[in-house]
Amino acid sequence: MPNSLMRAAQLATERVHFKEPLNPEDIGFSSNIFMVFGLPAQRLKGNPFVWEKKNPLYALSLTKHKDYAIPSGCYARMNQIFIDTEVKTKNTNVIDVGRSFYEYAQKLGYSHGRAERELVEQLVNYTTCRIDLTVVDEQLARRTEISALVSSGRDFFFDVKNTNQLTMSSGRIVLSEDYARYIHEHAAPLDLEVVRTFKRNPLALDFYRFLAYRVNKLNKTIEFPDRLLFEQLGTEQGKDFVTRARLKMILRSIQGFWPGLRAKFEDGHFILEPSASAIQVKLPRRNPLSITHIPLDQVIPE
Repeated sequence: MPNSLMRAAQLATERVHFKEPLNPEDIGFSSNIFMVFGLPAQRLKGNPFVWEKKNPLYALSLTKHKDYAIPSGCYARMNQIFIDTEVKTKNTNVIDVGRSFYEYAQKLGYSHGRAERELVEQLVNYTTCRIDLTVVDEQLARRTEISALVSSGRDFFFDVKNTNQLTMSSGRIVLSEDYARYIHEHAAPLDLEVVRTFKRNPLALDFYRFLAYRVNKLNKTIEFPDRLLFEQLGTEQGKDFVTRARLKMILRSIQGFWPGLRAKFEDGHFILEPSASAIQVKLPRRNPLSITHIPLDQVIPE
């Protein structure tokens, strides 16, 4: 069994059997874009400028900066969840990434010496790319679309060889206004302890986020061919039976700490019934989003 699934079983025991409560600081958020569409699980061959993914309703397109790459892997997912959580909980488009690589890695749940240069590279890849979410089904009554750069500016330096090396001030990322507003209005809650448990398993991260999003306000059972689910999640595995077996194992782990989740794979289909939400605590009231337009050298994170 992968280490992430073993850790999930341990977390389930602490949560369910010992009834340990969820702390407020362990509530995170993710925009619905990446709760439906999984990023590439690995670096894309040939470093293409554009990466696309579709489902029957929407199409997602990521365009990279000319000097970087399409975000991929676990680190890209953890960076994205961290940024979305900052936007939702602090109601700002200015993201404080800390004064050292060690401090930033700690924010994302990586222990000292375990996170690598890839974490910073994927942060740059993500914050320099452009995201386009467009409607495919023209019959949709509600159209939720976005076309924006992730960030309008960045000012941070991380010394990955000297992880405790401090800079004079905290590093900052200023998200573009359109993208920050999208996150603030279209993000669903996550259990950050679960997220950190799966921080080295991109398929588990994507599946957990997909379930957390789809269960939110679900009032009737949905059923569809499981291959459609495989296409949405970030997996490079071409054999459906392998992906199905992996997801069944991940689902059992998720249901261990989320016993109210009613989902199963059956006869080539995935079935999801109305279930208790992933977060069983009352969320704080959403406050207005404060947008910063001033130059980076004048931005002072709180």
